[in-house]
Amino acid sequence: MKNLKRIAIIGNAGSGKSTLAETLHQILKLPVYHLDKYFWKPNWIHPDLNEYRLIHDKICDQDKWIIDGNNLSVSEYRFKNADTIIFLNISRYKCIWRIIKRAFKYYGKATPTSADQCIENFFDLRFLNFLKWVWNFKKRNLNKIIELLAFYAKNKEIYILRSQYEIDEFIKKLSDY
Repeated sequence: MKNLKRIAIIGNAGSGKSTLAETLHQILKLPVYHLDKYFWKPNWIHPDLNEYRLIHDKICDQDKWIIDGNNLSVSEYRFKNADTIIFLNISRYKCIWRIIKRAFKYYGKATPTSADQCIENFFDLRFLNFLKWVWNFKKRNLNKIIELLAFYAKNKEIYILRSQYEIDEFIKKLSDY
């Protein structure tokens, strides 16, 4: 663990990206950016992707950050600017379980890492479509993620964490560092 100034955390929804980002923030005192806050418009409306890309890239151009998000359409710029990339390769069963727990906990309100007016509601079609999206995340994205990680492995610190135990061990090493 050398240069920890720009940390990109990627993974499926429910993999623990935001929780890890907040934990790293407490240890490293780096600013945290949860990309969901910038991506979604109120009521889960998709943004203009060019507008989102400008916001994303401006964040990535800063000197220090922890960014969590799984939007691969803009991730290459984030990876290019990061010194450390963490991929939370958590099982989809665990991700689904965490999402359902989160939906119950925040039912009727936005989570702390959500965009304004993006309310948790598991009684709508959007939530069911979201669970389907989570279930198929690796099928759609794993090859692209592995390809990007391999490309950047020569000049970036890459961590692939596959369980909560590995995440906890990573945090412990970082705390000891």
